[in-house]
Amino acid sequence: MVKKNIGIIILLIFCLLPIYKTEAKTTNAGFVPENIWYSKDPLLEGDKVQIYTVVFNPDTRQLSGTVIFFDNNVFLGKKDFIVPPKSVKDVSIAWTVTVGTHSIFGKIENSKFLLPDGKYEEIYLADNETNKSVKIVSKIILPQNKNDDTATEPKNNLINNGIETIQNFGTTVLNTIPASISNPIVTASTKLDDLRNEIEIKLGNEKEITNKQIDVLKKAEISKTNKTETNITFTFALHNTDSHDNN
Repeated sequence: MVKKNIGIIILLIFCLLPIYKTEAKTTNAGFVPENIWYSKDPLLEGDKVQIYTVVFNPDTRQLSGTVIFFDNNVFLGKKDFIVPPKSVKDVSIAWTVTVGTHSIFGKIENSKFLLPDGKYEEIYLADNETNKSVKIVSKIILPQNKNDDTATEPKNNLINNGIETIQNFGTTVLNTIPASISNPIVTASTKLDDLRNEIEIKLGNEKEITNKQIDVLKKAEISKTNKTETNITFTFALHNTDSHDNN
């Protein structure tokens, strides 16, 4: 959609311009100012994106050349192009986003017009370099995952692992997000830490209550067992007494 809008605007400009005839080596073909954009924005570390630019040709001859892309004067890649008369052409390369401050721009080299006799005339483009697109990409820091055997791990250890992640969350946020955003999140993390203490207290109380309930059940079971054994002994003794009287 963005490329189509740029193309429409440029073509409208062409319609308002007089036919440009030149005998010199200089032409007003080339880049549109501020002419760098990305297939995805904002950029994140590890993203695989396309860097785009547009070359326009207001002349009546075919324009060809090579667009070379740079990042802080470091070569990123290049792409050959051919732009028909009075037309525009988008040019792009693939790029994997890395951490740091990036200054992306494109530059046209080896530009030439195709002449009627099939030969090429080298020309100088007045707009042969785009403005720089500055992007700052921060390092993404994720909490480390522990390779614990959660299948046999007690539930209390699982809870402790979750609590440890909450404790480390504030530090992770401070390293990756601006203060205006991280401060409210760290405040929320502090509240979660308070919740952790409440959970620990609650778990301790519930554990104590459970132990007491187990003791009561054990005592009741022992009492029941003793009572049963007493009844059996009494019955057996009574049976022996009856048998002796009958004899």
